[in-house]
Amino acid sequence: MLYVLTALKCEAAALEGLPGEHVVTGVGSFALKAVQNIDLEPSDFVLNVGCAAGLKGGCYLINSVTDQDTGRRFYPDMLIDSSLPEAALITSSSIVSDPKPGFLYDMEAALILSHVMKKTAPSRIAIVKAVSDDGSRRPSAAEVTSLIRGYRDEIAKVTESLCRGEETKDYMPLPESVFDELRLSQYMKNEFEDLVHYCAVSGKLEKLNGILDEMRANGILPVRDKRQGRRVLDEIFARLR
Repeated sequence: MLYVLTALKCEAAALEGLPGEHVVTGVGSFALKAVQNIDLEPSDFVLNVGCAAGLKGGCYLINSVTDQDTGRRFYPDMLIDSSLPEAALITSSSIVSDPKPGFLYDMEAALILSHVMKKTAPSRIAIVKAVSDDGSRRPSAAEVTSLIRGYRDEIAKVTESLCRGEETKDYMPLPESVFDELRLSQYMKNEFEDLVHYCAVSGKLEKLNGILDEMRANGILPVRDKRQGRRVLDEIFARLR
C-alpha cells in the first residue's frame, strides 16, 4: 500500500488522481497523531508532499529532515529516479519567518518520520516539498493548490520510482563496538542507526567506515564522554552530506 500524506486539504487537492491512500494529517502534533492511526506494515510505502518556507523557490526531493526542537535527524532513501533537485528540510514547531539559506522549513515531516521509520524502512519513504513562501507571508489555500499542481508530473515520477522498490533494502549493522567508541546515548544511537541505514542504501557505507577509521587513526575515537560524542557525530553527519 502507498500512503500519500499531506498536511493540508489544499495540498491534497492538487494530488487528486495520484495512486495510493491519501491522508490529510494536519501539522505539528496533529500530524503525529494522524500517522499513529495508520496501520502501517513494513511492506508499505509513504510519500509526504507539501509546501515549505525557503529563500529559493522550486520543488525539492528532501534528502534529510531535522527536528528543530530535538535536533534529531532523519534520512529518507535517495535512490529515487527524479528530475527534482535535493534539499535539506527542518521541521519547526512554529511558523518560521526568517529561513536560513540552503534550508527548507515545514511543521510536520520530522514528526511523521519519527513514527513512520519505526514501521517501514527509509527505502520506502520519500518526501517532496514545494517552496510556497519566504516566511514573510502565508500563501492562500488556492495558491498552495496551484503551486503543488504545477509540479504534479514530477511528483508522479517520484511516486512511480518509490513504488518500484518491491524489496526493502537491508544492511548489516555496524559492530556494537562503534556505539561504545562514540559513547552514544540511546537517543544519539537511534540517530546514528538512521544514518547507517541511509549510507547503506545510498552506497555511502564505505565512506562512513573510512571516516570512522580516519578518526581512530587520529585519536578522535574512542571519545571521552557523551558531549564529545555529540560533536563527533555532528562532524560525521557534516562530512556525509
